[in-house]
Amino acid sequence: MPSMKPNPTRRPPGATGYTLVEVLIIVTIIGIAAAIIVPNMLAAGTLGVQAAARIVIADILYAQNDAIAQQRNRRVVFDPANESYTLTDEAGAVLSANWKNGSANNYEVDFVSDTRFQGVVIVSANFGGATPETLEFDALGGPLSGGTVEVEFQNTRYRVTVAAFTGRVTVQQL
Repeated sequence: MPSMKPNPTRRPPGATGYTLVEVLIIVTIIGIAAAIIVPNMLAAGTLGVQAAARIVIADILYAQNDAIAQQRNRRVVFDPANESYTLTDEAGAVLSANWKNGSANNYEVDFVSDTRFQGVVIVSANFGGATPETLEFDALGGPLSGGTVEVEFQNTRYRVTVAAFTGRVTVQQL
């Protein structure tokens, strides 16, 4: 009588599923595709420059809303040469941010020292040609002049635009 040992290269009749070799081939193909596609989709620093654009937008909106809430002018003063900006009142005093590190801190954003934005630069800020470039909101939340801010990391650049009359803030990748 012949031996009835199972043959490991054949599937028993009626068996379903995948062999280990088939699974390994699929995993290898997916790994190669991920290694090629993912770095092209999210280059290093892309998320940092997106975060920088978002923080600029959030701080502009904060200044606008604080102007309305306090019924006093608020400014966002940009300093592209030092890669920073500051939120101030109408007299130029820096606003405090109680939510930063649990205590009252000056409302200053510095892209050089902030580890979240390593390599991100403020390319330009243009709000009517004042030096330093200043975006000011009146007590009703309307900007005294519109303008733009551009932030960049390597070849990825975003422009944040504030509309002159309405104060509407938009962002665009360049």
